Amino acid sequence: MKPMYLIKILLIIAMIAAVSGCLSEKPKDNKPVEITVSAAISLQDALKDIGMEYQKNHPELKIYFNFGASGTLEKQIEQGAPVDVFASASQNEMDQLEEKGLIINSTRTNFTRNKLVIIAPSRITVEELKSLDKIAIGNPKTVPAGLYAQAFLENIGIYETLKSRLIYAENVRQVLDYVERGEVDAGFVYFSDTLKSNLSVSSINDSMYPPVVYPVAVIQDSREPGISGLFIEYIKSDEGQTILHKHGFV
Repeated sequence: MKPMYLIKILLIIAMIAAVSGCLSEKPKDNKPVEITVSAAISLQDALKDIGMEYQKNHPELKIYFNFGASGTLEKQIEQGAPVDVFASASQNEMDQLEEKGLIINSTRTNFTRNKLVIIAPSRITVEELKSLDKIAIGNPKTVPAGLYAQAFLENIGIYETLKSRLIYAENVRQVLDYVERGEVDAGFVYFSDTLKSNLSVSSINDSMYPPVVYPVAVIQDSREPGISGLFIEYIKSDEGQTILHKHGFV
């Protein structure tokens, strides 16, 4: 066999192998890009709607959500959970991740606010809290709403009076459940958590607890940092903010 003829055959074989390789990779290319968003459970309804709207315009993207107490989600990320975006109900959890180099600092931004309220079967004053037997709040160690509630009770001077009557919940939605089932007399949740509830909502003095500001950022080990950043931009957009306002955020 002539050398030139042999070279042509080898080139043809190489081209066939290359094309075959590309074809075998094609199904992977057709799969949607996936990102995982870990977020405070108070954001559950709003972020699900935001994610649904975003994916309508980006069918190539699939967003998975993981909702829970901000402190619990922070620990999961510290332990290596595969997360792309983190949204917290307070600055503390994000500060902890930033100090440990676990977020992309340039993507960190505040995107919405909330208010703490008291829920009960009927409207209640702060003074009337003293007469209740059981009051639910989130565990201050992991639930920002619980920490805000504790700060409020301390600042108005009745924390020590009520301390033994506080029932600690894993998150604000559990506080809501406790009150709805009549297992406690009242509870502290965010205003956004009350929109689908028939319980009475009582406002409290916002100046007596830290501002409820939600930060969001891309995680340092994100598999899709660029796409994750674009999703954050959508949350901050007029469309995203409209959905947040519809769900009671300010």
